[in-house]
Amino acid sequence: MAWPRSDRIVSGLRRRFGISAPKLAVRTHWSWKVKGSIIGVALLVLAGLFYGGFDAGRIFAGFNVGKVKEEQDRLASELRALKNENELLKRDNIELTNSSQMAIGARDVLSKQIVALQAENTQLKEETAFFEKLLGSATAGKNGLAVQRLQAERETADSYRFRALVVQGSAEAAFKGRLSMTATLITDNNKRVTLNLPEEQADLVPSLGLDFKTYQRVEGLIKVPANAQLKTLLVRVVPAGSATPKAQQSLQL
Repeated sequence: MAWPRSDRIVSGLRRRFGISAPKLAVRTHWSWKVKGSIIGVALLVLAGLFYGGFDAGRIFAGFNVGKVKEEQDRLASELRALKNENELLKRDNIELTNSSQMAIGARDVLSKQIVALQAENTQLKEETAFFEKLLGSATAGKNGLAVQRLQAERETADSYRFRALVVQGSAEAAFKGRLSMTATLITDNNKRVTLNLPEEQADLVPSLGLDFKTYQRVEGLIKVPANAQLKTLLVRVVPAGSATPKAQQSLQL
């Protein structure tokens, strides 16, 4: 009965230490701290490899963060310079515009002055020729009063400005008197209106007084109904202390 038991023991030893026995493996035991450190280092290495590979990929693809930043800074600097230049150009443009407007205004003023001087020069030439003719007539013995250069033009919607030149031939004494005028108007409703001046407009009395020896310019403002049209103006020269005119002149408009 002992033999079978010893056979079983021998068979067990053969299975455990014989050729068919399982291979023996020697394993090192790592603590959790060491394992955590190794895992952390591995993760850092992987992260470095990932970032380096990503950065290298961008460089190989032509995209460099440093160069892009430099280019961005350069463009920002150029933008600031262009903004400053634009502000300078705006100020220069404003100054040039103001100077141009001042030059245009000065030119317009000078043009108006030139036109006025030319008109005055023409008037003086005409008056010179007229007085030369008048003096020639006076030398020939023609003596008397006359109304010359009678004019009337609209000043505003309710007024006309008149001008006249009253002259007399060779005379030893000055002429004293006044002008008397009759103005015929047509209103908007085609009504005819007659004004006797200065009787109906007392403010004309100072403008119509005469006191001269050779000539006197007369100018004044005739007030009329709004938008009324002046059709005729009759001017009479009346000596002081008399009601009988010595000369007269009419104007048709």
